[in-house]
Amino acid sequence: MARRPNPVVPWRRAVQVGFFLLVLALGVQFALWAGAHLDGRAPVLARPAGVEGFLPISALMSLRLWLAGDGVHAIHPAGLGILLGILLMSLLLAKSFCSTLCPVGAVSEWVGRLGRSLRVDWTLPRWLDIPLRSLKYVLLAFFVWATWVAMDLPGVRAFLDSPYNKVADVKMLLFFAHPSRLTVAVLGVLVIGSLFVRDLWCRYLCPYGALLGIVGRIAPLKVTRDPATCTDCAKCTKVCPARLPVHRMVRVASVECTSCQDCVAACPIKDCLAVRAPRPLPGRALLRPALAVAAAVVVYLGVIVAFRATGHWHGSVAESEHARRLAEIDSPLYTHVGGLAASEETSAPPMVSAHGAPPVE
Repeated sequence: MARRPNPVVPWRRAVQVGFFLLVLALGVQFALWAGAHLDGRAPVLARPAGVEGFLPISALMSLRLWLAGDGVHAIHPAGLGILLGILLMSLLLAKSFCSTLCPVGAVSEWVGRLGRSLRVDWTLPRWLDIPLRSLKYVLLAFFVWATWVAMDLPGVRAFLDSPYNKVADVKMLLFFAHPSRLTVAVLGVLVIGSLFVRDLWCRYLCPYGALLGIVGRIAPLKVTRDPATCTDCAKCTKVCPARLPVHRMVRVASVECTSCQDCVAACPIKDCLAVRAPRPLPGRALLRPALAVAAAVVVYLGVIVAFRATGHWHGSVAESEHARRLAEIDSPLYTHVGGLAASEETSAPPMVSAHGAPPVE
């Protein structure tokens, strides 16, 4: 039976564009805030805590302390909230952050679609594709080793309390605001390469995507095919950005699947492809595409709202301390080595207890 046009593509893309614009606005606000401090002026705009989503190392360390029972760390607490939101939405709908909210994933997808429209997109041979896909797991293993194995809990606390970590967001901004030739070259290769190989960064190099792919393996909601109604037209396989043989899979459980549901939208048979739980509840055999996207986003937003409501969103570094530290940001104190060596120079309580909250500017 032919199906009606599926709303999954406009729904997902609308959320994707909206979140990208939000991240872009936060980035501009943060750049104006940091620029004012770096110029010795009082900023007009407040520092947006959402930029801490671009500090994955700090967030991984905060996650380790949180799981150890130390509560939410007071430096960059929003980073932990964002990481937990990303993990939980991917625990519900496999790897859905990558296709719905990730700004890097959005740019990668748009560049890839441009490459397809220009007819310059390539599909790498399997003998090359598989080894390249392993690179992101190597990077993930390195970051997990560095933050969870090589450092004990006191070492993690020392890093999170260090002067370097307190200005890590501004250091990241300066890294991209004043890029080296090598940085420009690497970014150029990634962008141009994504025209020819769709999702070049996401498919081969993104450690975040590797982590979410592993987490997504146990997610209850995944794209599932009904072999009884499938006509083997392979339209789903043709549109799959992860290049999975969807028309031969009953349950799309691959770590490469981002639950984008492009395959669901392409399927001409109603409900042949849909997001389903392994054992659907009576009367609810599937989730409509728009509902599946909404469910994942609501989980993410729920975590963010919870962190805000409990006072665990804005960090404990006061505006006056930001001004002092950013005025001397070129000091060796704000390097990995220098910052850790001077970690006793903390001017705020290092931790927030499970029942307390950091001061909010």
